[in-house]
Amino acid sequence: MAVFDFLKKKPAAPAPEPFAPPPVMAPSVSDQIVTMQQQGMTSNQIVQALQRQGLDTGAIMDAMSQVGAKHDVEPYAPSPMDSMPSAPNPAPRENFEEIAEHIVEEKWQDFSKEMQKVVEWRDSVNSRLDRLEQSMGDVKADLDNLHKAIIGKIGEYDKNLLDVGTEIKAMEKVFQKVLPTLTENVAELSRITKSTKVPGKK
Repeated sequence: MAVFDFLKKKPAAPAPEPFAPPPVMAPSVSDQIVTMQQQGMTSNQIVQALQRQGLDTGAIMDAMSQVGAKHDVEPYAPSPMDSMPSAPNPAPRENFEEIAEHIVEEKWQDFSKEMQKVVEWRDSVNSRLDRLEQSMGDVKADLDNLHKAIIGKIGEYDKNLLDVGTEIKAMEKVFQKVLPTLTENVAELSRITKSTKVPGKK
């Protein structure tokens, strides 16, 4: 009955979805540069801070040039001073000069490290060459000593051979003098022996 309809259980309303906070967007490189400039940091300090975040130097330079260009074209409220000639803003040039100096300094440090390696390699090679030269000198000295020793031994052998030859010649002269007399004595002894033999019976 319609009278008891209010006693019926009404369907539950759907639960509201939980509120999700919007994702926090990380500030861009340009925004970080502007914030750091407002904090009074120099361009060199900004570059070093962004490099510590893992950003490339080229990307940092592009972002800083964009920030400088934005500052150059930002509208400004007219003032009575606008009628007076204003000096050009040297800030972008100074920024580029500081960045260029920073890059040159980094490249110079890398170059110095490489040159130090080359110098160490050169010193190592020179040291090895000196040791090799010393070893070659020692070998040459040993060969010279060996050559002198061999020449000395050959000289001694020659001298000994000459002495032996001299002795042989002296003995030959002695034999030449003694041999005729010895031959005569042997012949005389043979005759004496034959004459003293007892004749045998026939």
